[in-house]
Amino acid sequence: MRKTRGIGIVIVLSLVVLLSGCSERRKAVQKYRSLGITELQKENYEAAIDAFRHAMDYYGTAHQDEEEADILSYLAEAEYRAGKYEEALEHYEQLLRKGGRKAAYLDLACAAAVKAGKGMEGALPYYEEAEKKGGDRELHLETLYLLAESARAGGAADELETVRAAYEKLYPSAKEDSRFLLHYGDLLVSAKKLDEAFAMYEAGETLTAADVAQQAVFRQREAICQEYRGEYADALQRFTALLESGQGNREEIEHEIAFLKTRVEGSDG
Repeated sequence: MRKTRGIGIVIVLSLVVLLSGCSERRKAVQKYRSLGITELQKENYEAAIDAFRHAMDYYGTAHQDEEEADILSYLAEAEYRAGKYEEALEHYEQLLRKGGRKAAYLDLACAAAVKAGKGMEGALPYYEEAEKKGGDRELHLETLYLLAESARAGGAADELETVRAAYEKLYPSAKEDSRFLLHYGDLLVSAKKLDEAFAMYEAGETLTAADVAQQAVFRQREAICQEYRGEYADALQRFTALLESGQGNREEIEHEIAFLKTRVEGSDG
């Protein structure tokens, strides 16, 4: 009986030590998590990354699945903001494996893949899977804008068409979003679909009637469209009106006016 009682005391003491150790680890995890969030808010990304990695190291024996995903998402965000896109993508992939194929993780993985130079082939599957799941509309749109920038920079006709199809799919629900129209119009210009681009810019100008500065952005895009169409006199008139209104990018407008005058005067002669 005494022997049994002694074993019981040892077990109890062992549990106390174990629980105490877990408690200390949890405190360490919380400390580094809080420090990481503070540094992230201060835009001290390297310090935030270091803190979140320390938290993950302590987490290794803490067995707190939800908290692990939370810290891992902060770590990936800090890496992304620090320009460490490969590392961010690796951690978003880890989140997708551990936390399920959530739309937000897919969109963020897509953005990291674009920034990491994975190309359309490496980034688009994340976007397409996120599209099927729904999720945060604004985050999904931001991901689409990044894909569009990548396609425009590459200039490949097939990639531009792939992204254009993605825009077209979202158009019915986003046609009252002036930012969406601006980005869509820019993509269409790159795809040399100038009539469609002009229509997007016109719709954007109408939507932003209450915001003179924002409306000028669309008016400047319309003028550029007319220039690309070869409608030099009309483009010159539009740019001149913008200059006189004091809206738009003055340096760019003056440059375009100087160029268009040579075209218009040349055709008159």
